[in-house]
Amino acid sequence: MTDLINRVDEWIKTDINGLQEIVNKYADVLKDVLPEKNVPYVAVIINSCVHFLNETYPDLDADWKAWSVLLIKKMFEENKLEKEADIHLTIIEFLEYKDAEYEKYCKNIVSVSDYERDRGFFYRFFWKKTGQLKMPQ
Repeated sequence: MTDLINRVDEWIKTDINGLQEIVNKYADVLKDVLPEKNVPYVAVIINSCVHFLNETYPDLDADWKAWSVLLIKKMFEENKLEKEADIHLTIIEFLEYKDAEYEKYCKNIVSVSDYERDRGFFYRFFWKKTGQLKMPQ
């Protein structure tokens, strides 16, 4: 993510007010970002995700848009993204995985709520994507 980090660092030097607008726009979801120095980077990532999702998947359920943004945020926090282009590619991959695997996942899972069900699906993809879960072929 060196390209995104460098771009945001340059933005901090040249247009701090423009960057602050993005931070302010997502202030509610950024309040728990730690370390605090990551706030501008996560704000730009969220902004990129939201624009991409709204343009590319305008009819996608808001919950799946939120899971997609959370996935990218988590991957950034755990240094699992190599470059900025990975943001959109990972969202596409996640949503394709959802289309292909979600029904099958739901048939084989018992959950206490829709949130817990979808959270489990989210983590299944995250662990698979990051090599922390080996899925049977």
